[in-house]
Amino acid sequence: MYLCLRLPQSLLTPEANPEQQDGIQAVLLRYSPQLAQVQTHLWVLNIRASIRLFGGLRRLYQQVRADLSPLVPQPCLALAPTARAACLLALSNHKQRRCVRRLPACLNPLPIHLLAPPADQLQWLHSLGCHTLGQLHQLPRDGLSQRGLRALLLQLDQAYGTQSWALEWVHTAPQFTRKQEMDAPSNHKPTILRALNRLLIQLEAWLNQYQLACGRLELVLHTERYKDYPTTTRLELQMARSCWRSQDFLPVWQEQFQPLQLQAAVQSLVLQAQQLHPRQTHASGLFPDARHWQEQDQQLLERLQARLGAEQILMPAAQASYLPEQANQWLSLSSSQPPKTSHPTLQRPCWMLDPAQPLQHDQQSPLLDNQRLRLVQGPERVQTGWWSGSGHQQRDYFIALCPQGRLYWVYRDLSQEHAWYLHGVFG
Repeated sequence: MYLCLRLPQSLLTPEANPEQQDGIQAVLLRYSPQLAQVQTHLWVLNIRASIRLFGGLRRLYQQVRADLSPLVPQPCLALAPTARAACLLALSNHKQRRCVRRLPACLNPLPIHLLAPPADQLQWLHSLGCHTLGQLHQLPRDGLSQRGLRALLLQLDQAYGTQSWALEWVHTAPQFTRKQEMDAPSNHKPTILRALNRLLIQLEAWLNQYQLACGRLELVLHTERYKDYPTTTRLELQMARSCWRSQDFLPVWQEQFQPLQLQAAVQSLVLQAQQLHPRQTHASGLFPDARHWQEQDQQLLERLQARLGAEQILMPAAQASYLPEQANQWLSLSSSQPPKTSHPTLQRPCWMLDPAQPLQHDQQSPLLDNQRLRLVQGPERVQTGWWSGSGHQQRDYFIALCPQGRLYWVYRDLSQEHAWYLHGVFG
């Protein structure tokens, strides 16, 4: 069963509001995801799978008409078993545009010009005394096909249901924007958080419906006018990981609300979800695995980021450089991480000295705190090209062992004669 909406000419003018068109599309998509725009003023909705869900065909038809009334004054709706028949009934001047049974009896009286044939074909058919779809259906098909009326016959068969009509359904990206009015204007933070929690519960239900996860939220607080205080306050929440549960978002919002100063009372809240993507599912196990501890780490990062700021949380980012002091760079957690570079697995210390400390030495080996270091591994040659900004570097790295059993990472600078440096300490 198909439902067709014909828009009035007042909504098709260049001065028409595009938001009104989007609103009409959003209303129709509530009843079925299979929505197609056949022409600029024709929308076709497949309601076959939605009839039982909305309590029957009559009730569904009435609900669609009631929801469209604020956007389209006196909406023109047509109902038919086929999509082409629903479009023809919507374009016709008949008062009765609902056809549930006896489809040929409803289509036969309709005029041929509803199929929009070329002017010469329409004039030729009228000269034969063919003015309605029923009369066209009785003419010999072979003769009509030979005279170039195959496209017209195809539309006729699609209307009567003997041929299928492949429609292109509208695909819209899901969006979540909800508004919550305060029971009374207030600048009390716990009261505002309770209203925000109601929005987060709606967000969780919406994310579960579409099986999505959200990585960023934007909250707009509409406040009363108070001196020079702005009437709107925007807050952004960047999550360390994509979530879909309200209990994951609320603690982070609580941290972000602590330093917030509200001079005027809040009247309403608007919550918008951003960075939406399909939810990643994982197989569950009997024992907690690494993902369990990773989620706890991510929650800690989210709270620290909300309390201290996004620029205060740093993460290591590998760089394509041979020098150890340049191979690692610290970036803020909110910034995009540079592409990972593949490095061979090398033994590196946990703690790097910045800058490297010079060591005393003799002709045999370097000295640390007047104790001789024994070179147990190396050398590892590290050198850079002459074109690099830091200049040409030539170093031989060694892993050295002290008498107390601690391991150090030392190197000899080949550009200087017998110059040794301590660059790192192993854990």
